[in-house]
Amino acid sequence: MDPKTLKNLQDRTDAKLRYAEIHLKELKDHEPLGGDDFDRAHQESFLFHLLGARDAFLFELNECYDLNFDLSKISFQYFSKELKKRNTKIQEFDAIVALQKNNTSWLYHAKEMRNFSTHVSNVSRSYHIGGPNDQKVWLKNPKSGNIIERHFVDEFNDWFQEMKSLLMRLRQSAICNNS
Repeated sequence: MDPKTLKNLQDRTDAKLRYAEIHLKELKDHEPLGGDDFDRAHQESFLFHLLGARDAFLFELNECYDLNFDLSKISFQYFSKELKKRNTKIQEFDAIVALQKNNTSWLYHAKEMRNFSTHVSNVSRSYHIGGPNDQKVWLKNPKSGNIIERHFVDEFNDWFQEMKSLLMRLRQSAICNNS
């Protein structure tokens, strides 16, 4: 493991988090949100960068554990396939897998919404006009149809904080930080 390379990779992961935070702040500053192009573009960009931080973390793991995976091929699926081929377990990767397979977790919902908005259509939402939830926009998981009954900006804010916390915890447990 090369410490300078690892630091550069960590900087890239951190940059993806900062980019997600920029889009989140712009959404907060633009309220009330009504589903226009500004709103949709920022929702998709936020999800892109939030999950991009998770993906960038794979490069950190690749360096940290001296896996020497082909950098031009690294993706979540590639990483999983290569680890299985080598019969190798990496607890930090397994923690992410478990979290995103749990259909009640924030990462599961974020991944589904990012994938849907990237490959199919807009981020699924439920709008409220009138009543106690007037002008609130709730997220709707495109796979399950479940509605997350909170304003999406509040939910995104929690997801952002969860991602920062997750990556910090996983960095602390990685073998490169314990040697």
